[in-house]
Amino acid sequence: MSLVNPMPLDLPPKNCYQLLNVVSRGSYGMVCRARDLEAGEIVAIKHELKGLRRSTVREIGILESLPHHRSIVDLKKVTVDEHGGVLVVMEFLPNDLRRLIAARKEAFSAPQLKIMMSQILKGVRFLHENDVMHRDLKPFNILINEKDRLKICDFGLSRWASGSGSYSPVPRRVLFPGNSEIQQLSYLRFSLGPELRTMLSVSAPMLSGAGLDLLLSLLAFNPNNRITADNAIRHPWF
Repeated sequence: MSLVNPMPLDLPPKNCYQLLNVVSRGSYGMVCRARDLEAGEIVAIKHELKGLRRSTVREIGILESLPHHRSIVDLKKVTVDEHGGVLVVMEFLPNDLRRLIAARKEAFSAPQLKIMMSQILKGVRFLHENDVMHRDLKPFNILINEKDRLKICDFGLSRWASGSGSYSPVPRRVLFPGNSEIQQLSYLRFSLGPELRTMLSVSAPMLSGAGLDLLLSLLAFNPNNRITADNAIRHPWF
C-alpha cells in the first residue's frame, strides 16, 4: 500500500484501499481520502480507533435503512482493519457549503440560491418522508461535488421521529450566533418577531418578496406554523 501521508492507516487484509491523504483528525480517530482499488473510485474513510462511537452507530443505522437519494451522502460499507479498528467507508465529496461560502467574495445570486435550496429541501423532504430528523443541518454538513451537486451528511445527531419540518437557507454570516444551546434558544426566541423581516431584508438583499416569505416561513418559531420541506419546494419563490 502506498501512503502519501506519513500517518499510518491499517487496512483490511486484502489492502483494497490506498490512502491518499488525511482530511481531519480527532481524539476518536481520523477521516481519510482514499482510493477503492476494487471499485476504482475515491472514497472517504472514517477510521475509529477505539470502537464505534454512539453517534457513528446511529449514523450507520440511519444511512443503512434509507434508500439511495441523490441529495443524501452514500454509505459504502463498514469494515475493520487488521487490529480491530473500525472503517466506515462513505462517498467522498471534495467541498462543503461552509468553505464555499467563506471562499466567495460576493453573495450568491438568486438563481444560485434557488438551485442549492431546491437540492437541500429535496434531501430534507426525503428524510422527513422516511421519519428521520437530521437535527444538525448546517453548511459544514452539506457536501458538494465537482458538478455542484449538494448532499446532506453527518447523521450523528439524527433521530427517528414522526412528522416533518425544515431549515433556513444560509447567509454569509451566522444569523443566530449562539455559543450554547441556551443562548441559541434565546437568540431564536427574541429574534423571531416582527422585526425579523427588516433584519433579513438587510442581511439577504438578493431575496425577493417571495424569497423573504419563504425564509420567514422556514424560521417560524412555532413548529405548527413552520412550512414543511414538501411545501417549501412548491413555494412560488422557485
